[in-house]
Amino acid sequence: MQKLKAAATDASLFRRSYLICLFLCNITPVMVFAYAALPVIFLWGVFLLIYQEAKRRTSLRVRFGLWLILFVISSAITSVIHFSPNLLYDLHNLVMILHSSICFFIFYGVHTEKHLNFRRELYSVCRFIVFSMTVMGIIGLACLMANIKFEILGIKFIVHENRFAGLFSNPNQLGFYAVVAIFCSHMLLKKDFIAISGRDRVSTIWIASCIAVNGISLLLSDSNGALVLAIGYAVMFLVYKMFGSERKFTKRQILTKSISAVLAGVVIVAALFFVRNVTQRGFTEVVKDRDAIVVVKGDVVIPSEGIITFEHENKNIDSGRFKLWSQAWEMYLGNPIMGIGKGNIFDYGNRMFANGVKFSERYGALAPFLTDFHNGYLTIMVCTGAVGFLLILIFGLRFYLKLMKHVFREEGLKESTLPCMFAFLVSYLAYAVIEEALLYNIMFTVVVFWLILGYASCFLVQYEPDHELGRFRLFGRTFRKTLL
Repeated sequence: MQKLKAAATDASLFRRSYLICLFLCNITPVMVFAYAALPVIFLWGVFLLIYQEAKRRTSLRVRFGLWLILFVISSAITSVIHFSPNLLYDLHNLVMILHSSICFFIFYGVHTEKHLNFRRELYSVCRFIVFSMTVMGIIGLACLMANIKFEILGIKFIVHENRFAGLFSNPNQLGFYAVVAIFCSHMLLKKDFIAISGRDRVSTIWIASCIAVNGISLLLSDSNGALVLAIGYAVMFLVYKMFGSERKFTKRQILTKSISAVLAGVVIVAALFFVRNVTQRGFTEVVKDRDAIVVVKGDVVIPSEGIITFEHENKNIDSGRFKLWSQAWEMYLGNPIMGIGKGNIFDYGNRMFANGVKFSERYGALAPFLTDFHNGYLTIMVCTGAVGFLLILIFGLRFYLKLMKHVFREEGLKESTLPCMFAFLVSYLAYAVIEEALLYNIMFTVVVFWLILGYASCFLVQYEPDHELGRFRLFGRTFRKTLL
C-alpha cells in the first residue's frame, strides 16, 4: 500500500508517464492503446494537483505563479459566463482548465520539488525520445525505400497527402517530433548534463543516427512549422554562442556580432531550404519509377497512384490558415474581454459562419473537441479574451526576461543544457504562430513545451534562491516575491 501511495504521489513518474502517453498518441500502430490510457493518466494528474496543493501549496511556490493562478481563475469565470446547455462543451472547458493547471503547476512547477534531481528526469525523457524516434524513423524510411505504405483506422502511412509521415498520423507531427529528437540529442552531448545527472553517456552512434534519421524525416515531412522550429533553434543557439561567451562587449563588438548573426541566420535558412529541396527531389527519383509501390488495405493489394514528391498538395503559402485566422479574429471581437472558452469554439463557429470554422469538417464527430485555429496566440485570445491573454503575456515576459538574463550572464554554461533549452523555448514562440501550440490542446506538442519551461526554471531557482528574493504582503498575508 505504501508503494502504491508513493507511486501515486510521485510527480516525476506522472510527468514521464503523461509525456510518453501523449508521445504515443500520434503513432498510428499504438495510438488506440495510448488514447485508452490517456484519461486514466489525466485523472492521476488531477489527483496530483489536489494532493500537492493540499500538502505543499504548490501554486503559491511556483515562480511568477500569481499570473498563472489569475489565468486559471479567469478561465473558470469565462466558462461560467458561457455556460452551455450542451454539457459536453462545458466538460471540455473544465478539462482544458484542468489541463492548463497540470501544465502550470506540475510540469512548469517542477522547480518547486526541492529534492528532485531534475537532470535525471530530463535524461530519461531525452533518452526515451532519442531511442524511440531513431527506431521509428529507421522503420519508416525502410518502408519508404521498400515502397510499402498501408492504412490503419483510415489513416494512411508511410506517405500521407504526398508527404512522408512515417509511423505518425500526420506529417506535421512527425516534423515536430523529429526536431524535438534532434534537440534532445544535442542536450545528451553536453558533458555537464551527463556528469551531474549521474547517468551513462548515450552512445555516439545512437546520437548520430538520431540526428541523421530525424533530419531526413523532417525534410521529407515538408512541415513548414517544424522547419521554422528547427531554423529558430539553430539561429538562437548561434546567438547564444556569439553573445554568451563574454560578460561585456564594446559597441563595435555588439554591432559586428549582430551583423554576423543575421548573416549566419540567412545562410542557415537558405541552406536548410536548399537541402530540403535536394532531399525531396532525390527521394522522388528513388521511388517514382518502381512498380512495386503498393497500398496494403486489408487483404487487398492496390497499386499506388501518382508520383510522390514529398511536397504540400496545397500550394497556398498559408495552407488555408489566413482564412482560419480571420475567423478567429472575428470570434475574438465578439467577446474581446473574457473570451468564449475552448469548448465553445466549434459551437460559436457554427453560429457565426455558414460552414463553421474552417477545417472543422475534417474532424468528423470529434470536431467539437479538436477544432483549433492553428495559432497558439489566437487560440488563447479567443478562449480567454484580453484578460487571459494579458495574464499569460505577463507571465511569459517575466519568465523569458529572467531566462535571457542568466543565459547571457552566467559563466560556465558551455556544457550545460540551459542554452539548448533557451534556444528551443524561444524558437517555439515562432512555431506557435502557425501550429497548435502553447496551451489549449492535450497533446505532446504542448506538454513538452511546459516541461522544458519547467526544467529551465530549475536553473533560475539555482541562480536566484527563494530566500534571497524576499517576501511581500497582500490582503494581510505574506507571500514569496517569486510569485510576481
